[in-house]
Amino acid sequence: MKKYAIQVLQWVPENKQGSENDAFAVRDFDSVESAKQSFERYAQKLLQINEWNVMAGKNPTEFYLVSAKNTESSLFAKENDFVKIKMPAPKNKIGHGYDWVIINKLIKSTESELQYFLIQMKPHSCPESASGKTAHFYTDKATNTFIIAQKGTKIQMSVHGRNEIPNTENIGLISRLRNMFVGMGGIFGGSKIQWEAFAEEFIK
Repeated sequence: MKKYAIQVLQWVPENKQGSENDAFAVRDFDSVESAKQSFERYAQKLLQINEWNVMAGKNPTEFYLVSAKNTESSLFAKENDFVKIKMPAPKNKIGHGYDWVIINKLIKSTESELQYFLIQMKPHSCPESASGKTAHFYTDKATNTFIIAQKGTKIQMSVHGRNEIPNTENIGLISRLRNMFVGMGGIFGGSKIQWEAFAEEFIK
């Protein structure tokens, strides 16, 4: 098992129920200065969610940034913005064809020898629907935390899923079966492999 080059789990929620997943990739630069410059570039890249590309087999999972007011958003994510996710899976009827999350945390911190940028998301209802039901294959207790960290000449990109429980309550049989299949890793949800590929590609 690979060890983190930069310890970041102190910024990740505790897993109290359900499954958890961690994936990361590390890049070593020629100098501290070049690592610091690249950190700023990667932090901006992390905010450009429309440009994310996560592969599930041969099919990409697509991400679309939607502003907190449910209108077309800018290129860069902000706290309380939504992200709608189109997966290579049966459509999420509750989410009008998409799985939805909200950006509930954005943190950028520079310490004496360490700087990091963090985006955390959690499942949410579809803002285009009045049902109020969580429109995601996990319940709203789940989080996904994305962290770019730089220390010395190293940069680490990591993704941390916590409290991952398939969303199966009060949503109907078809949606329940769909969420169980996706949430338990049938296509994408609980699979560590795709997030590791994403992390590695992100810091190439």
